Amino acid sequence: MDMFEALGVHKYINAHDTYTVYGGSRMTEKTLAAMNSIAAHFVDFAELEAAAGRRIAQLTRNEDAYVTNGAAGAIQLAAAVCMCRGDDYRYMRLPNGEDLCRDFVVMRCQHNAYDKAIEGAGGRIVEIGDADETLPCELEGALKKGAAGVFYFASSLYARGSMPLEAVIEWAHRFDTPVIVDAAAQLPPRENLWRFTEMGADMVIFSGGKTLCGPQDSGLILGRERWISQCRRFGAPAHGVCRSCKTSREAVAGLVAAVEQYLALDPEREYDRLLRLDRWMEEILCRDDRCRCRIVPYGPVGQSYPRLFLDLGEGLTASALEAGMRNKYIYIGREGEETLYISPLNLTEEEADTVARTLYQLIMEG
Repeated sequence: MDMFEALGVHKYINAHDTYTVYGGSRMTEKTLAAMNSIAAHFVDFAELEAAAGRRIAQLTRNEDAYVTNGAAGAIQLAAAVCMCRGDDYRYMRLPNGEDLCRDFVVMRCQHNAYDKAIEGAGGRIVEIGDADETLPCELEGALKKGAAGVFYFASSLYARGSMPLEAVIEWAHRFDTPVIVDAAAQLPPRENLWRFTEMGADMVIFSGGKTLCGPQDSGLILGRERWISQCRRFGAPAHGVCRSCKTSREAVAGLVAAVEQYLALDPEREYDRLLRLDRWMEEILCRDDRCRCRIVPYGPVGQSYPRLFLDLGEGLTASALEAGMRNKYIYIGREGEETLYISPLNLTEEEADTVARTLYQLIMEG
């Protein structure tokens, strides 16, 4: 009896995306082997974090790296180290400490559910700009008043009203203010692992459990040694406001293995593999003229992988078909009531065939 049977939990096929509510992504046997190997022994956690950081930094062309318990935990830790600036007394006073500079600049057009982690460390969010535009004078004004840091959320969804990252970095560094980029889901392309730091960002955050295909409870902070060394100093298992950001030796080892494998992939071959899955599903689904298929070459926040979209004809509704697929234990995505989409990221060939044939049958019944 496997764990699904023992707990009475259903197995799903994830044709939607690498969302946490589905469990993120699928780890490889090599990643699981690395986790099993380190699970059999005990470690000095500080030594492990330092060694893992050196290895990941080398792989990703960065000065240093630190493994956290996820991207949200990374945001909280990055905020904490920006506020305490290497001072143990300041750190131990978080999330309070009225004498500390606790303001973090966030563009209003980038405000999202995840910046709550800034407040979790004791930070205060200072919004600038609006949904349509953010002016340099607004950033300059906020920086002149004093800021512990600037958070920049790299999702392309927020591009309309955002200042360019290069300009944000230039302004912030004039005031000796660090810039933290949340790029949790911004892979691929793999060049993003070093692109933002090469632009001058001080810390850049990635999720370990999305397209890196590492443990779901892992995250990564890449960046300047000045700041990453403080992440190691104040990060879990040290006591303080970030104790809850604790990760495991298994997750650290798993993420190192996952990063190694991710960077060993041929990006063009991987894109072609995903595209072939899309084409296979398209061939099955578009036999009926009530659906028009199209392939979009990017993910929901601008990542470079292809998704299959289905524009539905009269008599078909996306919500009904999505619900029908969920009843078959398959997750797919939808946009409004007229469009469905399928991501091949987490699909095997067999699963892609199952997804397409199941959805086609529901369309025929509709």
